[in-house]
Amino acid sequence: MVSDRWSVVGKNRPSGLLTRLKRCFYFFILIAPCFPLLAGAKAEVIDRVIAVVNGKVITLSELTEREAPLVKQAAETFTGAERDKRLGEIRKKVSDSLIEDLLLEQEAEKLGLKVSERDIDDAIEDVKKQNSLDDEGLKVALKKEGLTYHGYRVQIKKQIEKSRVLGQQVRSKVSVSEKDLADYYDRNQRMFLKDEEVKISHILFLVPEMASGAAIEGIKKEAMDVLEMARSGKDFQELAKKYSEDSSAQEGGSLGFFKRGQILPAFEEAAFSLRKGEISDLVRTNYGFHIIRVDDVKEALLEPFESVKENIRSAVTSEMLEQRYKEWMEELKKSAVIEMKL
Repeated sequence: MVSDRWSVVGKNRPSGLLTRLKRCFYFFILIAPCFPLLAGAKAEVIDRVIAVVNGKVITLSELTEREAPLVKQAAETFTGAERDKRLGEIRKKVSDSLIEDLLLEQEAEKLGLKVSERDIDDAIEDVKKQNSLDDEGLKVALKKEGLTYHGYRVQIKKQIEKSRVLGQQVRSKVSVSEKDLADYYDRNQRMFLKDEEVKISHILFLVPEMASGAAIEGIKKEAMDVLEMARSGKDFQELAKKYSEDSSAQEGGSLGFFKRGQILPAFEEAAFSLRKGEISDLVRTNYGFHIIRVDDVKEALLEPFESVKENIRSAVTSEMLEQRYKEWMEELKKSAVIEMKL
């Protein structure tokens, strides 16, 4: 699926904004800016200018407010030099995102883009539907994030403006051809290789953790007797229902399909060495003794291009949009007067 930034651009309105309040990545903040999780942070900072972009200022309080959730997470996760390194990276990324936000706002003004009250109402209705909220529920959720309803409307307006700027300057400049899709498929065929899978049934004879040697031999003998019955043609499902001590017994021992790496090593080694319909020797694991039958095999295969084409289109489109955005933003920055004061 194409990333959130670009799905927003396509609709010219924000999408899933409320759900993103708690999981923002600030270097992708352009359309869904993260609102403060720590509402009191701004009041505790003596404000000063940290950057001037084409004559418009960005303040320390804006930076502190924007970075607060990530700073909190880093402080709780890291210590010492690593913590200091992470905090420095966060400050740099958040500062960059604030500059890019301001450049986008200025582009919206330059292009004369207008957002009506109806546009804002429609966007908020989308948010409410996506989050199953009524008016009161939305206000409660916003309050938890330190936002007023009026403040939220202002943020929505800015986001729609930015999304329309990106629609004109980025998305409209990106075109994905059939050759682009085919080239991506050829370059990344390992991504579309489906692993071999086996469908397994088994009969389990549990061995208690503290079982004596004699007890283990007795369990093993019973398992061997059942193995002989299975190999002589007795119905495997009925044997599993009667003898297996696993929870799968009532389903005739069926465990379903598995890929390599999903089951116990000894179990995997036996299962993937069998052909469809074959029954293993006794397999010993920490649980006890198993009799394994392979019910079906799905060979490893490359998914056909047509079956993955739309997934590829989303991935290629996202890559191209990100690349076009980076190039365009670099152009904006080069032509802007940006003075850092932090």
